[in-house]
Amino acid sequence: MTFKEITQRFAQSESGSDSFKQFYKDAFELMKRDPDNAGLYFVVGIAAQTYVIKYEDQAVAPEFADRIKATLEGFNARLLAALDMAPADRLRVLGEVAVDYEWNESAF
Repeated sequence: MTFKEITQRFAQSESGSDSFKQFYKDAFELMKRDPDNAGLYFVVGIAAQTYVIKYEDQAVAPEFADRIKATLEGFNARLLAALDMAPADRLRVLGEVAVDYEWNESAF
């Protein structure tokens, strides 16, 4: 399965923790098959895994779950585009996504 396929399946799924769980498992599996881009998959995989750890056993408002899913979809779109870039540009985009996740996203 490719990152494009994984991101498409996630985008078409519900906003529940099961979708996030499947996404991070797929992303982590893809790390093994595509080590040159493992950092890209790791960042969004960890984001999805953190969401599951924090919220799996809690009732969350659908609007909240939808917002988090949209945020992760945005990260995915940026990284998907980065896969077609030169390595230095790909690394820059990865860094930007990591910074956005760490410093601009407090919900997960």
